[in-house]
Amino acid sequence: MAKQGRPKGNPNWVKGGPSPNPTGLSKAARAPGIDGVAAYGGYLQVGERNSKLLGRNKWLTLSNSMNVAIVATGLRYFGNLLAGTEWHADPNEAGGPDADRGVEIVTEGLLKAPLRKPWTQVVRKAAMYRALGFSLHATAFRRRPDGRIVYGAIEHRPQHTIERWLRVDETRPFDGVEQRSRETGKLYPIPLDECLYCVDDTLSDLPDGVGMLRHIVQLVDDLELYEKLERVAYQSDMGGTPVGRAPIAEIEAKLAGKPKADIEAAITAATKILVEVMENRIKTPEKLAYLLFDSSTYKGMDPNIISTVQKWALEIVKSETNGLPDVNAVINRCLLQIARLLGIEFVMQGGDGKGSYAQHEDKTSMFATNLQTTLTEIGWFATNQLARRLVAHNGLDPDTATPTLVAEPISTDAVLTATQSLANMAMAGLAPNDPARNVIRKRLRLPPEPEAAIEIRAPRKPGPPHAETLNPDG
Repeated sequence: MAKQGRPKGNPNWVKGGPSPNPTGLSKAARAPGIDGVAAYGGYLQVGERNSKLLGRNKWLTLSNSMNVAIVATGLRYFGNLLAGTEWHADPNEAGGPDADRGVEIVTEGLLKAPLRKPWTQVVRKAAMYRALGFSLHATAFRRRPDGRIVYGAIEHRPQHTIERWLRVDETRPFDGVEQRSRETGKLYPIPLDECLYCVDDTLSDLPDGVGMLRHIVQLVDDLELYEKLERVAYQSDMGGTPVGRAPIAEIEAKLAGKPKADIEAAITAATKILVEVMENRIKTPEKLAYLLFDSSTYKGMDPNIISTVQKWALEIVKSETNGLPDVNAVINRCLLQIARLLGIEFVMQGGDGKGSYAQHEDKTSMFATNLQTTLTEIGWFATNQLARRLVAHNGLDPDTATPTLVAEPISTDAVLTATQSLANMAMAGLAPNDPARNVIRKRLRLPPEPEAAIEIRAPRKPGPPHAETLNPDG
């Protein structure tokens, strides 16, 4: 009789017992050659020419770019849609009965584990490797009272704290990092085989990858410059350029014979308020600048003749804002380029009164495809780095029992699209038991079709006997 809690496929299995591969690591073959990455003393040598993207300045620059409105919009859309995705584990096709046990272990020990942050939030944080180049989560196990081993912690390790990347030699992959504390300066070693480590190495073989934010740094700088020019132009053209008038010659005449420094000090004191108003004329409505002048006018040689020109005056000279439309066009071009790099140009559809619903729908579908690709990659990282270790720690062979972590498809389809798809499927002539039916319904985020009920009818009452016609030839 099988021992309680032991699956039939592996009679040697016990909760928390030894595994044929206790580390859970795949025994990959070593290919000849090197990856070409230079790391002296753990410090990566990069070919970056922008000084703002070297060392710690890199993370400060990328962090500042996240605060730009269009960039923040893309990252929020990206993260929120990923966090709202449901996950499940597909059984390992090579595992037999152990495969079902592996699904149970991974579901309870990872997807539904009582972590400080649920798995969906871990996915949202891990997905930042697309924006920053890589993401890192350190993990720890714990044993439940029933003996099963589950994940007790999956904690994020910020990219800007990772200082050194370690490996045995240049022929081997990086197997560890060192994290420096900004508070105490202490270094903490972190083995990569105990982490969830995601990297975007499409454009570089560096272990810290190249994220999307690297491509928008210059655009963000240009955008800030153009917006600053636009702000100054609005303030100067709408507020105008102030021109002040004061009887400086009269003040000098009264102080004739005095030292030059005394004359300049007297002029400065007399015109102090006027100069302050011109320098600080742009204020909030609660602190509007104002002046109170003497209304006396200039007089000629004849005291009976009075001039109409006042001694003190302040006027505003305004100009036409001919260059503002050009600056606005450049700003919109920068915004569109950033949106295209982030894949969210659909948020700008209709902003200029142009575009169509068909264009918006097509761009939204492309954004959903990019998200699905990211989820597929995270599923691969998590399957090989988290699920395999968890299965091995629970005594099963990770090569045959580890399930595949799969994210449910991100659906941006409307109800009308779903109903039209169901109608087309009905007209396709598929058999009632065709598996394609449930595959399509799953893609539409619909439940599987109910099992067809077998209709049972009462037997027909036999009719009256009738004469049989015999063949005369037998």
